Amino acid sequence: MKPHPSSARVMVATDNADDADQILRQLEGEFEQVRASTHPDRVVSDFEDFKPDVLMLAFDSLEKSQRYYLGLYRLGHSVHEHPHRTVILCSKDEVRAAFELCKKDYFDDYVLYWPHTHDGPRLAMSVWSACREMMVLRSSSPSTKELLTHARHLSELELSLERQLADGEHNIANAHRSMSQAEYDIAGAIDEFSSRLVEGGSSSGVHVKDAGALAMEIERLKRQQIAQARKVGASSVDSMNAWAKTFKAVIEPALAGTRLLGETVSKIRPIVMVVDDDALVRELIRHALNPQDYEMLAVSDGAEALSQLRKVRPDVLLVDVRMPGLDGVTLTRRLKAAPHLAELPIIMMTGDARRETLVSSIEAGAAAFVVKPFTREALMAKLETVLAGASVAR
Repeated sequence: MKPHPSSARVMVATDNADDADQILRQLEGEFEQVRASTHPDRVVSDFEDFKPDVLMLAFDSLEKSQRYYLGLYRLGHSVHEHPHRTVILCSKDEVRAAFELCKKDYFDDYVLYWPHTHDGPRLAMSVWSACREMMVLRSSSPSTKELLTHARHLSELELSLERQLADGEHNIANAHRSMSQAEYDIAGAIDEFSSRLVEGGSSSGVHVKDAGALAMEIERLKRQQIAQARKVGASSVDSMNAWAKTFKAVIEPALAGTRLLGETVSKIRPIVMVVDDDALVRELIRHALNPQDYEMLAVSDGAEALSQLRKVRPDVLLVDVRMPGLDGVTLTRRLKAAPHLAELPIIMMTGDARRETLVSSIEAGAAAFVVKPFTREALMAKLETVLAGASVAR
């Protein structure tokens, strides 16, 4: 059951206790878990202890909000790994600047709040929307990779059922032929026995007084036995045939649904996040990925990747090993240490083909790696294999 937005955790960060009390009163009627963080020495510990779904930055200037959030990123590790949304409060004079910051993805939303609230419910509505996004992100809905895997299994099941039905029809046809052959063999055996019984002058024959009457009796018996055998055999074969037709009719709607699901899922494009500080490499990969097959999300460094992973769930990451700041191996370790990100497959990209570089990538948790410069075919092969669920770190 998907959790309700009102159950989300909301933390209000500010340097003014009165502002914190005012905002808490506005939010506590809508949300079950609301907490304020006002002590500058507890910036990191408050976040890591509470793990908010929505962080509201209620400072009286955007500069303070940016400084607070930057400090949280620099000093704390869980802020990178814990999915959350950010809402900033701003004054009328800073609305445009707040809009630009949100447009650049530095924050997720803003509310015009200072010096007084012009739209009381707007604050709660912004937090509600952010909570709803978090609930969707945190829900247990299957990933694109899982959907593709299920669709493939369903297609295989459909093929298996069709083969089984074809085998069943073949076996029924063989039963018909076997029954006809049995009738022929019974008739032949009785005819041979009759001939031996009534033929005259043969050392193997048995002489009877009324050969004609005996022949008629044997013929009657033959028809009776063949008719009985035909009735029993036809009943069995007809039952099998009726079952096969009924079963086929029953499963056909399900098979039709399976085919439709497969067609629908096949149109879903896996999301590939490319993490590389080289703009040329990002552009080359963009051209290599067929837009009809893949959706690409490009970021320039590890910190930006962590920020984006708070909002989206790619199906695979292409990560450069050597990047300024947070390098690819460290980023991979961070992701594998976060429970909600640990299953994301990562393909490392490197121009350094030394064994120690490749080993460190594998030990960090990479599923595969490609050595630059790589061909489009090599990149596609690694992507397809990793998305299929196999590890190709070699």
